[in-house]
Amino acid sequence: MKTKKFTFSRSRKILSFLCVGGLVLIGFTEAFGQYSLSRLQNEPVYLPVPVLKQSRGTSCGEAVIAMTYNYAYPATSITEQQVIEYATASGYFTEDLPPFTSPANMVKIAEHYSDRVSTGTVSSSGQGLALLRERLYDGDPVIIDVLSNFSDPQSEAHFVVVTGISVDPNRNNAVVIHYNDPLTGTADSADWDGREGVWNAWWTNGDPGGPGWWMVISPP
Repeated sequence: MKTKKFTFSRSRKILSFLCVGGLVLIGFTEAFGQYSLSRLQNEPVYLPVPVLKQSRGTSCGEAVIAMTYNYAYPATSITEQQVIEYATASGYFTEDLPPFTSPANMVKIAEHYSDRVSTGTVSSSGQGLALLRERLYDGDPVIIDVLSNFSDPQSEAHFVVVTGISVDPNRNNAVVIHYNDPLTGTADSADWDGREGVWNAWWTNGDPGGPGWWMVISPP
């Protein structure tokens, strides 16, 4: 049986090809990142989702479901109280027992009201930002699980609705996330990066299945 000799010259050619391919990929990634930043500079996105203040200390999950459902289905709107009653009766919301409403139960509650529920997890800052950009540009506000106090890593997990994304040209194009906070009943914003940024609060929320978790209720 004949065998082919794998010469040093051939090996060097393959290595050169791989190096060039890697540089092309890096260049494409950087170019895509620049394109995304440029689009955010020219087309910041903000979805006008009405803010709802949670009626109970631990019903943030039920409040954000009501917010996002009503944005997607304004003709058949629901109240936070209706969501609380259903979730309590189904065992998905335990007002005095952590985690109160888990991410997994958030999905079960949402699927009771809509068959257009999408959910998943992201595991890096890049994935998270790409996910938010994609869904927001598609017109979908995104529910995420963060810390209730971005500056306190020991604070409890908390659901908010991401409604927009922009960049601040006065701070070296810092990426800014806009969100509805049911705890305060206000529209707020925070930087994406940094120890007190949205990504850190999203990744370190401490909920079972919470780090990087997201959910969307899309219109029909």
